[in-house]
Amino acid sequence: RLELCTKDRVGLLSDVTRIFRENGLSVTRADVSTQGDKAVNVFYVTDASGNPVDRRIVEATRKEIGQSILQVKDLTPSSPNSQHEVASKSRFSFGTFLYSLGLINSQQV
Repeated sequence: RLELCTKDRVGLLSDVTRIFRENGLSVTRADVSTQGDKAVNVFYVTDASGNPVDRRIVEATRKEIGQSILQVKDLTPSSPNSQHEVASKSRFSFGTFLYSLGLINSQQV
């Protein structure tokens, strides 16, 4: 679980998820919100195969995003089945997200 808290700006979510993708991270769930002018986001990530993420990759990602902005709250699933349950129940899809905002006309997920 990675928590991002910083001043909100246009393109922030896009930049953060691009950096995740470039580091081989897959977002299985995201809680995205703003509080005033702050973006407060929680990302649940795995590697591309759905496995827990190597701490070195997380640290490289934090350096790129900003260590004070992106905090690591938990990298290990609480039970052997919890990671699978999260992945199967709540896959985060940017296509669905953009479609729900009315930013794309056709949903191809």
